[in-house]
Parts: sequence; C-alpha cells; structure tokens
Amino acid sequence: MDARLLRERGFRITDEDIAEGVAATVWPGRIEKLQSHPDVYLDGAHNPSAARELATFWEENFACRKIYLLYGALRDKAVDEVAGLLFPFAAEVIFTEPRTARAISAARLGEIAAHHAGQSSVIADAEQALDYALSKATSGDAVFITGSLYLVGQLRHYWKQRARVAAG
Repeated sequence: MDARLLRERGFRITDEDIAEGVAATVWPGRIEKLQSHPDVYLDGAHNPSAARELATFWEENFACRKIYLLYGALRDKAVDEVAGLLFPFAAEVIFTEPRTARAISAARLGEIAAHHAGQSSVIADAEQALDYALSKATSGDAVFITGSLYLVGQLRHYWKQRARVAAG
C-alpha cells in the first residue's frame, strides 16, 4: 500500500519516514554490490530501460574504471539495443549463458553483439565466466553481471556458495 494512503487512513508517516524507507530498500539483483576491490555487482538489466539506468550509474560512478561485463540474455530480449547502451563502457564483455532453455547461447550472443564491444570473450559456463572476470580484474576495477535475471540469480547463488566454502 502506498504510504500516502496509509497517511490518509490515520497512520503517522512523515516525509522523512518515507525517504528513510526508500533509502533502506534493498532490491536483490538491482545494482546489488557483492564485494569491493574489485567491486562485483549484479544487475538484471535485461531491457533497454534498465540498461539506460545502468549506463547512467556507470557514467556517474565508474567513468575512470575498468568494467568487466558478464552478459547473458534470453532469446526474446532486445540484445542489440541493450548491447549498444552498455558494451561501449566495458573494457571487456564476456558472453555467457544462464542455465535455462530460453537462453541465447554465448557463441550466438557474441555473433549478434560483439561489434558493440571493444574486446570480448565467449565463456558459455557462467560460473567459469565469473571466475575468469575475477582473475582479470584488479582491485580498482569492477565486474558487472547483467543481461538476464536468470543469469543474475544463478551467479548470486554461486557467489553465496563460494563464500560458504571460503568461510568453512
């Protein structure tokens, strides 16, 4: 329910309460930071609107930093448009694929969209693609996982498994 409706029904909700609630909101898979040095982010930018938002975030926060971009997509997505918005920012685009029958193969993605990237690689296995990006990224760089919510979910799960293994 909208906070304004709650206010109209007698709840005491200040503008500061609303601002604090928005600031504290966590949206998994939407510019979700997993680690620093190098920074690792998940972002399910699977359509042009979300890709524009991510590109703006990069312009504002990563203008002088290398970005390694893991990109996987589903067959029904606007791959060329998203690639045109995001790939020019990346030092390297790593084409990969989420584990779903709806995914475009990493090799096919490379054929469709590599012309938008300065440098690209094809690593079909998403977990191996992430390990590859992490091996290339230095402390000041960033790794972004995007293009598919399936890919984001898969690698989020993998990340948590890696953390459990490292801790235990």
